[in-house]
Amino acid sequence: MKFLNSIAALLILASASVAAPVIVIDAGHGGHDQGGMPGQRIAEKGYALDVAKRLDGVLRRAGFRTVMTRKGDYFVTLSDRCSISNRQSNAVFVSIHFNGAPNSDAYGIETYFCRGRESAALADQLYRQLLASTGAPGRGVKSRSLYVLSHARFPAALCELGFLTNRGEAKRIAASSYRQRLAEAVGAAIISRYR
Repeated sequence: MKFLNSIAALLILASASVAAPVIVIDAGHGGHDQGGMPGQRIAEKGYALDVAKRLDGVLRRAGFRTVMTRKGDYFVTLSDRCSISNRQSNAVFVSIHFNGAPNSDAYGIETYFCRGRESAALADQLYRQLLASTGAPGRGVKSRSLYVLSHARFPAALCELGFLTNRGEAKRIAASSYRQRLAEAVGAAIISRYR
C-alpha cells in the first residue's frame, strides 16, 4: 500500500510538472495609443484586440487557461503587461500586433523573440503556422530586444500580422474571416507546442 501511495504521489508530481502553461495574450496598444505609424489612417489597436479576443476563444475551447493583458480599448503600460505575465507561476506570453511602414509597398507577416531557445522556437512555430494558414508572405523570425519580450520571465513571442499601411493587406485584415484565420493559426501553433 505504501508503495502504491508513493507511485500515486510521483504521478501527481509528474503531471503537475508538465501542466500546460497559462497563455498570456497581449493585445498591443489601446486607449490613447493607436499603434502604427504617426498619422497612420487605420488604427492598429482595434484589430489587435479583435484578434486577441478571438485567440482567447480558440485557446479556451482547447482547454487552456488564458489571461489577457487588456480586454477593451484602454491603455496598459509595457511594464504592466509584463507584470501581468510574470505574476503567473507558469506562462507563455504572446503579443498581437499589426505592422506599419513609411513604404506603403511593405507587406507580410513576421514574428519576434528576444532570447532563449524556447522563445525562439515559439516564434518560429507561430511564424510557420501563420504562413501556412494564411498564404501571406513571410518577412522572417527576428530577434529584437522589445520591452515586452526582454522583460518576460517566461517564453515570449510577438506577432506582426500584416501591414495596415499596405492597401491590399489592410483590406484583407479588415475582413472578419481573415482575422479569425489569423487567430486560429496562432492558436494552432500554441496548441501544438504546449498541449
